[in-house]
Amino acid sequence: MKKILVVALLLTISAVLFAGPFGIEFGWTLEQLEGFGAHAEYISTQGNVKSYFVEPNAPHANLYLYVVFIDDEYGLYLIRAVSPAYNSEYSVRTIFNRLKGQLSSVYGAPEEIDEISLGSDWKGSQNFIKSMLYGDRALAAAWSFSQERDGLKDIFLGVMPISESEATVFLEYCSCDYEVVESKFNAVGASVL
Repeated sequence: MKKILVVALLLTISAVLFAGPFGIEFGWTLEQLEGFGAHAEYISTQGNVKSYFVEPNAPHANLYLYVVFIDDEYGLYLIRAVSPAYNSEYSVRTIFNRLKGQLSSVYGAPEEIDEISLGSDWKGSQNFIKSMLYGDRALAAAWSFSQERDGLKDIFLGVMPISESEATVFLEYCSCDYEVVESKFNAVGASVL
């Protein structure tokens, strides 16, 4: 009995030490996700994909909402994490740059975009969030890997305005199965049109 407990403990510790983002692995089923201690709450089903709010084992201090997407065939293929809402350019950029720096230390330099349209009516720091809401400004960073890294294919860091005065920073991890699952999902959707 003692031996079984030691083996189970070692497996759990090794799974947490070597797990993917936030202690979550691509390809997991809901049962595996919960088996490794993450609490999941069902959101919705769209075709063959179910989404869940998750309380991961290894949350990030600047992110508070986590959603995973699980395909019936490919398992967990997308992880999305979102920061609280911020109401100033300074706050948004601080969190964005902190996350970008931390991700860069692990995955290398990203492709970046930080620009505003030349003819924008929403220039200046006081209009930073408003300019994003109306499509005049973009702030994002992306990492793409030619060879998968433990099932990871792409990472996307961006800013999502939720009103004229508030925005969140979001982070997405896409598995190598992401494109296959999305293509399958789109084909099913197109078949009923």
